[in-house]
Amino acid sequence: MTKFQNGYAGVAWIKRQWPWWTAGVLTALAEIINFLFLPLGHPKHKFIGVTSGMARMLAGVESTLFGGSLIATKPDYQPAIQWVIIGAMIAALVLAWLEGETRAWVKYPKKILLFVALGAFLFAMGTRVAGGCTLHHLLGGFPAMNFKSWVVMLSATIGALIGFVILRNLNLSQYFKSQETLWFTLEAAKQGWVDGLPGSDKVKESKAIRYALYAILLVIMALIAYNIVAGNDYAVRVFGVPFEKTKIYGSMLSARNLPNIIMLLIVGALLGVAVAKTGFGTECGLINPELGREAEQGEKAAALRWRIPYSLRTVFISYQPFAALSLHIFLTGLVMFIAFAFFGVMEGHHWATEAFAAKYVGPLGTEFHRVGTSIRENTTLSMDIFGGLLLGLGTIFMIGCEFRNYGRTGLLYITGLLIWPFFYLGYLPYTLARDFWDGLMASGHYAPTTFIPALIAPQSPTLQVLIYALYLAFWLYMVVWAFKRGARNVGVKPGDLLKMSSEDMYLARMEKLKAEGRWDEVVELEKELFAMAEK
Repeated sequence: MTKFQNGYAGVAWIKRQWPWWTAGVLTALAEIINFLFLPLGHPKHKFIGVTSGMARMLAGVESTLFGGSLIATKPDYQPAIQWVIIGAMIAALVLAWLEGETRAWVKYPKKILLFVALGAFLFAMGTRVAGGCTLHHLLGGFPAMNFKSWVVMLSATIGALIGFVILRNLNLSQYFKSQETLWFTLEAAKQGWVDGLPGSDKVKESKAIRYALYAILLVIMALIAYNIVAGNDYAVRVFGVPFEKTKIYGSMLSARNLPNIIMLLIVGALLGVAVAKTGFGTECGLINPELGREAEQGEKAAALRWRIPYSLRTVFISYQPFAALSLHIFLTGLVMFIAFAFFGVMEGHHWATEAFAAKYVGPLGTEFHRVGTSIRENTTLSMDIFGGLLLGLGTIFMIGCEFRNYGRTGLLYITGLLIWPFFYLGYLPYTLARDFWDGLMASGHYAPTTFIPALIAPQSPTLQVLIYALYLAFWLYMVVWAFKRGARNVGVKPGDLLKMSSEDMYLARMEKLKAEGRWDEVVELEKELFAMAEK
């Protein structure tokens, strides 16, 4: 009988992967810090946004290198430093060093890398059209009860499932996993399982591509480091902005900016740790309920339909990505709820038309931060649906959402290296035609506000608070449900599941399958999926 050796036996916690729920706590803590404190001294009470910052950072790279910029076509995209991204990458790299294992060993076929490049392009474009990435809309917009984010993420879920179907039809979905660990991959490879593909000699990786991507990333990082220390005069030259008023001045390394930089690095580090130690990403949380339900109803049918390996099926039927997401939404939403209900502070991205804002009545004199129709926060059905589809397709094609891939960059996944040049290219359809896209985003409103409690009860503060409280109760229930249902499927008690990493769940479920007499069927199924992937 197939026997897997436990590579985590006797291994210290810092060298292991962690339970999924820790990702929910870490990402929630990052959001809460950002919401309550940043920028230091005059917090905007907003959830985290990184994609505009990434665009500005790349604008600094290209303007330093070439003197001009295809991204910074208007002043709001002028060069700046996105410290959250830097913090996420550094944290992931440090943890990989502490584990003694980067993910540079993980191999993907060239066809997968083509889809990763396409996914990065589509995702970057989707962030501009939808007004934010999946981190923005799912991990920020859902706790804030942002209607726009609901629409964008519903569309993104559809896009993600479409993306999964495309990868499945090309026999590439076998490579979709939350996180690879070397010992489990090698054990699977010895058994001829599809989980062993990334470490198998059957997959040939081009060293030239990897080294070229290392070189590109090193150049980008060197130019970012230069901007951090020396600044960038692009906004001064092109837009006539005094240097002290530029975004780079407010984000470059200086004694004045240092406290804020440290806080932003902490926020990024929390996100990076969540990715590095669990493999958490918004895409897993998005599609977990649907694919978990299918795997519950019939493992063989689900495996052959979606062509996903044992490891990912186990993660999905454990419902731990969904548990982590639900926990994040509850914890972050609880802080936003307290700020709203007891201090009259509404989350800073919420938008309303002038007419709606004039009539709105909230607790303790709450007001909207953003009013008017010519801003990106508003609700535009065509753009929200289109942008959401691009986000969903992109996050599946590049095997992870944007913030997950910043962590994967630090872990030295080749996919995490590949996203950088194609994120840059993905911004250009928007930045080179700003007036066209901005005009579309300022028309066709489907709701007068993004704040759902206000939309339902615009003149009743009590009902708004009650709606918000019930919403949070729902997500707390989802956390409990996911742990109970997942524990049953893995074959352990809910309390034991709290202590389990993905790899622990793989081994525990193996024992359950053996006890049920289903083990041989799963072994043959994994070999069949391996054979499919070789075609």
